[in-house]
Amino acid sequence: MRPIPISSLTRLEYIGSINYSANTPMQLNTQGGNLPLEKYLWGLVLTVRGRATMPSSGGPSALLADGPYALVNQIVVEGYHRPRAQMEKFIDLPGPDAYWSGVFFSEGAPPSLPSSWSFSGSATNDFEFHILLPFVPARVSPFEQMNYLLDAPNYESLKLTLYWADVASMFTSYTNAPTLSAFGGSTGSPVCLVHGIFALAGASRFAGTASGKLWRYYQRVTGSVITTSATGVRLLDLPKGYYIRSLILKNGTLATGVTSGNVAYATLADYLNQIKIMRGLNNAVRYITHPSVARAEWSVFRDQVPQTGYLVFDFALSSLLGESFSTRDMIAGPSGTVDFYLQADVTGISNEALTVLIDEVRQLPVSAVRRR
Repeated sequence: MRPIPISSLTRLEYIGSINYSANTPMQLNTQGGNLPLEKYLWGLVLTVRGRATMPSSGGPSALLADGPYALVNQIVVEGYHRPRAQMEKFIDLPGPDAYWSGVFFSEGAPPSLPSSWSFSGSATNDFEFHILLPFVPARVSPFEQMNYLLDAPNYESLKLTLYWADVASMFTSYTNAPTLSAFGGSTGSPVCLVHGIFALAGASRFAGTASGKLWRYYQRVTGSVITTSATGVRLLDLPKGYYIRSLILKNGTLATGVTSGNVAYATLADYLNQIKIMRGLNNAVRYITHPSVARAEWSVFRDQVPQTGYLVFDFALSSLLGESFSTRDMIAGPSGTVDFYLQADVTGISNEALTVLIDEVRQLPVSAVRRR
């Protein structure tokens, strides 16, 4: 008997590619843009490959804080789920934050190219990076992940869309822009290679079950609330009605020279202190004095340290998904809804922004047993 009652939980298979077009949303070039609909999915691996050639003069001198990952401005996975009879946009993440989320919730950073960038005149830089995009709760047992596989056969359509940016999101200011081309050459364009991580078990193994569903999306705070120094600032109302697995906070300053519609961070820094997740007005369910404390705790459980500007609140830090924070009882009560929000002391500076990534369990797995 197999220790896990399926033949494979993580079978890696190539699906197709998404071509680069500056400042344009693009989808898979096969199957009408759909992800495969015949097999259950653990997740995706998105591999972005290209070459950046520096101009002969007047080029940039460094990468922005988001680096080459900002070439992917946004990643969206959405589709029409037949049993639930609704459109679901269950992945909606900025490219750089999807990359770092994949790093935080795995054993380490995937390999990338180049090891160092050259900004001298006419220098060429072949770049490659990988974004791990799980559909299941990460860092929990395989038995738990089996309950949250993406049930692609139940979707009428299932689209992966990359919203591409351009070189202005990658590099610091310049007079002459670098040129993008295909990996290893001076012609063509960058590309994203899409691989699926499939779970294989045969149709009967998944019969009578309805997978749970994890939604991963972001909210961004800009404007005076985050650029004005103040204490005890209510930064963001957090979502209610489901279970929150984790929150990832990213703090820094936005680049001002990017193309309209794109977002990239120029710097990452810890401008927030006395950070609290508040349930009601006087009850802090999480409270840290400085982001470095959260990074220290994370290093104990994960054997890695998030970079400055990032901190992770993982409610299931010990890998027990049942520890996810329930907000189901906050949407109604004797006196109405219950407040649920993020609060902090802000050291406000120009162009400061806060991005909050939310991992939320919206559907729990269901198993039906036929009786005779």
